[in-house]
Amino acid sequence: MRRDFSGLRTQADYMHKFLASQIRHFPTGKTSDHSEELDTLYDRKNHFLPTFLPTPSNITYNRGEEAVLQCAIENRGTRTIVWRRASDPNPLTIGMDTYIGDSRFKVIHKKHSLEWNLHISDVTPEDSGVYECQVSAKRRHIRQNVMLTVQEAPEKSTSKPEISIHGTLFVERGDTLRLTCNATGSEYPPDAIDWFKDGDKIKNNDRVTLSSDVSLSDRTISSTLSIKRGNMTDAGTYICRTPGNLVTSAKVNILNTGTNNEKRESVDMTAGPSRSGNSCLRGAEPSRRLLLAMILLTIVCFRGKNFISKHSS
Repeated sequence: MRRDFSGLRTQADYMHKFLASQIRHFPTGKTSDHSEELDTLYDRKNHFLPTFLPTPSNITYNRGEEAVLQCAIENRGTRTIVWRRASDPNPLTIGMDTYIGDSRFKVIHKKHSLEWNLHISDVTPEDSGVYECQVSAKRRHIRQNVMLTVQEAPEKSTSKPEISIHGTLFVERGDTLRLTCNATGSEYPPDAIDWFKDGDKIKNNDRVTLSSDVSLSDRTISSTLSIKRGNMTDAGTYICRTPGNLVTSAKVNILNTGTNNEKRESVDMTAGPSRSGNSCLRGAEPSRRLLLAMILLTIVCFRGKNFISKHSS
């Protein structure tokens, strides 16, 4: 049920007029003091004073952005909203009008809205400070402060786009072939990565699996290509490419393990005896020389002995 406060408002207005008529009889020089007392008494009687609704009181923006200082007022009535800097008595705006020669300042207010927000476009650190939103009345001003801080904008990353591919380039037949492609954008990750082999685009099937992962903080997209049960036809050049024309490639070799072992064993069997035979011949050659020297020495000794026997007889 909606309550009717018109009677209370009429009584409060009557009381205010009555007290105002009595102030005229106060001695000169004391009117202002009694006016403050009158305002206080009037505030207590009047239940429809302007009230600020909760809005941010401390805001931060980067240089070049548009700052919005919020001010929402209930029970404004016909009172005027004034924005000013706390350090300057002159108003920035009164109502919807701007009173300074800076077109960056303006008040945005929609009809029937409680908000009277101050907008400052293309802010600079010099715009930092305390701003006041005032409800201007005949006898007093109701204020709310907003602290604005403008900081230098962080530098944007100027990293150069990059792409790389890594994985096992020599795969045994029957094993899984796995390659990973990483692509990094200058500001954002590339949209996607496509794989090609010998000019044909690779798609998922019963042996082929493609998976992707995106990191916004690193501005990188990663794609992994897996091929189960690798065979000789999987050998070739693999290419990964992004829509931004970042391209790289890798050549994969499939090793036929059984054929290599047979060749290796046949080579060892052929070379083994040859190396062993040569070694034996080289080792036997000094023995024959020693034996020949001993025979010659024996012959010399035998003849020498016979010669001595003949001459002694």
